[in-house]
Amino acid sequence: MSFQMKHPVLGVLATFLVVALSLWISVSMAPMTMIAWVTLLLVAMVPPQIVLTLALQGQHPASLARLPQPLRGVAFCALTAIIGLPIAAVANATLGGGLTPPTPFVNMFLILGVCVTLGLVAPFQCWPFSAIFPKRPLLMGASILVGAYAISALLFNTLFNFDFLQGAPFYRADLNPHGLFMAWIPLIFALTCFVVILCLVLLDFWPVAALPPLIPAVGKQPLFGIVSAIFIALVASGIWALFVGSLHMDMVVFLIRVIISLIFGIFILLIMMEGAQFVTIPQPARGGVLILVAVVLSMASFALYKFACQNAFGLPSGPPTYDRELWLASAMLAVTFPMMVAYANFFQFWPFRSAAGEGKGES
Repeated sequence: MSFQMKHPVLGVLATFLVVALSLWISVSMAPMTMIAWVTLLLVAMVPPQIVLTLALQGQHPASLARLPQPLRGVAFCALTAIIGLPIAAVANATLGGGLTPPTPFVNMFLILGVCVTLGLVAPFQCWPFSAIFPKRPLLMGASILVGAYAISALLFNTLFNFDFLQGAPFYRADLNPHGLFMAWIPLIFALTCFVVILCLVLLDFWPVAALPPLIPAVGKQPLFGIVSAIFIALVASGIWALFVGSLHMDMVVFLIRVIISLIFGIFILLIMMEGAQFVTIPQPARGGVLILVAVVLSMASFALYKFACQNAFGLPSGPPTYDRELWLASAMLAVTFPMMVAYANFFQFWPFRSAAGEGKGES
């Protein structure tokens, strides 16, 4: 029997269930297994999830979208795996040199792919692929994935340098792209841009969205995406300068405690609360309030996952291995985020709300 539960109660209950299940999964396996293998496999499935849910709005493939729940959710999860697992295998065989367990080379590349995919779908609104395939949504979605990984490969080979891993047992010079920056720097900056994009979504892309009435050309792609990208990069640079520059926070600690935790908090609002449409104050006040709520959620989430990690494993924190930080990143994003998307978008909160989604976004 399906219930017509509404937000915010629906989102709170769903978040509790997903987080509880993800934490149970995360503490049920060896830490290094999750950091290496689980990150490889599940992160590779995130770009297909972004395309299916954001670019295709969960409406394609239409044959799957029309299925009743829970078959619809199962089918979309299977499709995500069918797309994501070969991506993981090819990435590990090439960029990862086929090494087992997977190395930071391939996992950092796949995480970068997530950031690039969201950039193409959100600020650029799927341009130019939506213009190339205006009436072929599946081809548009496939081309977004190909384009995202092509751009990621270019950035990876240009910017990422793994010289700092020399001496590690898995290090191979031929797998090191010898890019311009120590690999943590472009990866963390990309994820900082990721969190700025999510904040702009909460703000309905204010202030960039306020420009078209003044400069009409900004309302069209690709100029809207370009202006947004410049704004995103500037804000991300400011965040980096504050925490890493002025406050001298360790880069990886900054990544986990600030960036990934805030991404997690925003995901609760955007995915589990479906954008918190029950908050009806006008922009930009609405976005500002939601960002503050996301900050509170991020602190609570970080404390919860940190407690689970320490209680289960007692992993050490900080350099040189960052064991606790890597576990937290894997548990919060590689495990929990795909589960949030699967339950909220693929299963449509079944069985607490019918497939028709009555009451969606209501308080």
